[in-house]
Amino acid sequence: MVKMDKRDYLKKYFPKVDDFRGVQEPAIDALNCGEKVLCLMPTGGGKSLIYQIAGLCTGKATIVISPLVALMDQQCRQLTLQGLSSVSFAGMDYRKQFRTITDMANGVLPRFIFTSPERISNDGYLEYVLNLRKEDIGLVVVDEVHCVSQWGEGFRPAYRNIPLFLNRIFGNNSWPRVLCLTATLNDEQQTQIQEEFKISKVIKGDNLWRENLHLEIINLKDGKEDTKDDELEKIILKHPGEKILVFAHRKYGNKGTTRTLYEKYKDIYDGVAYFDSDMSDTDKTAVMQGFIEGTVKIVFATSAFGMGVDIEDIRVVVNYLISETVEQYYQEVGRGGRDGKDAYGYLLYTNQSKRGRRMLLNNTLCTEASLKNEWNDRKLNEGQTFKHVSYESMTEEQRTAFALLMDYGVISIVAKGVQSIRCFEGVTAEGKSFLDDLSGYSKTGLMSVIVKKSGKNINALVLEIWERCVKGDIKMKLAPDKAIFYTIKNEVTDELIEKIISDQNSKKEKRVQAFEHFVNGIESGKTAEDLVKEALDI
Repeated sequence: MVKMDKRDYLKKYFPKVDDFRGVQEPAIDALNCGEKVLCLMPTGGGKSLIYQIAGLCTGKATIVISPLVALMDQQCRQLTLQGLSSVSFAGMDYRKQFRTITDMANGVLPRFIFTSPERISNDGYLEYVLNLRKEDIGLVVVDEVHCVSQWGEGFRPAYRNIPLFLNRIFGNNSWPRVLCLTATLNDEQQTQIQEEFKISKVIKGDNLWRENLHLEIINLKDGKEDTKDDELEKIILKHPGEKILVFAHRKYGNKGTTRTLYEKYKDIYDGVAYFDSDMSDTDKTAVMQGFIEGTVKIVFATSAFGMGVDIEDIRVVVNYLISETVEQYYQEVGRGGRDGKDAYGYLLYTNQSKRGRRMLLNNTLCTEASLKNEWNDRKLNEGQTFKHVSYESMTEEQRTAFALLMDYGVISIVAKGVQSIRCFEGVTAEGKSFLDDLSGYSKTGLMSVIVKKSGKNINALVLEIWERCVKGDIKMKLAPDKAIFYTIKNEVTDELIEKIISDQNSKKEKRVQAFEHFVNGIESGKTAEDLVKEALDI
């Protein structure tokens, strides 16, 4: 059998693409040489083609970790249509998830496996099966990798769990090829990512000014929310029937949020929707698909929609709330005009919105109170050797504090399983006997009680459960309450709290400086083009 190279794969699976562009080929070549690559490329640069071709070149499966549920579904469908086996767990019910993961253990892995940072944080069965099949995984892709760092906008605490996830699957020194992708990073973010993801090569695309983007800053100075709404209505009237993406950035509040703007305009204009992280995966997919097809015309969104959106014909992007940095602003307006045709970006700036962004910025980092609360909730009681946490039910604030306690060596993960075995049923006689024996220790099937009364090791028990799932001895009959089992390695002292909060304040100060630089540029009368070219050194 003749071995195919990158151009063979391009021609066979992507016949509409004439050739590689920008940094696509250097990035693919570096991955083919076994490098762990950090690739910085502008919005619309074609990053998905890099991992699709590089993944195919490995001859093995590719894991894509991304927060973009709707985009993952879209790419999964496209790859499947192109004859490439792909799976995305977003939107699956627990039965289909269980069958899919079990099939992955016992059959051929899909060429592309799409999953989210939140899923890899607490899905013990997926982690177990990927560990079983680790020799058949050739590439791990971390999309929107800037989300791992608190040094910049967009931090998501679940990203802090990705290096641990890779260690638990492959071992600390045996990772496969890794591709980390994002548009822009500041120096602190880049240093952190290179260290935590063992990056051996950094590839940067040209941050070219896109001539088809026509940007305007509308400085309303002391104008209120109603003044911004007046300007927004003028913009909508100026672009009738066009696809318009409005970044409100806030989900909740009395005015100027994704949901209040939706309520205000849903009966005035056709095809109005909102999009934020608190929506169900099904609703997110419906909005995204409607926007692609054109039945949805206006979307009020947070950055949960903005990252990685692959819709070519968005004609207008409105920043209803000022972005945190110039770089973030350019990423957001870059969602427009990806087909090369003219697109328009409007930034609605007021002194009030400046205060709103400052408030959002202050809420993104961990406070001393939330850190202490998390420690009080997680520390072991006398006689306990481990506890568990339900990651799915934690708030972002709790997840951030939990991640910090892990980063500073306080909390150590020992297993990822389920809270109770009652979600399982026996299939074989051996499986039924296994569950019956465990149930003898706890009528409610609680894992913590079973371990305490039986003397079993929690990690060993979790692994045996997953092993029996793979063998077909047991299966899931109910949606599981997933659990992360952990132990405490070090106590939290006043000195440690002071150290953590000092670090949080340093990061906040750095981000405030970047925001103030953006604000000063606007208030001094600089154009959007001047600000972007200065920030990106174009």
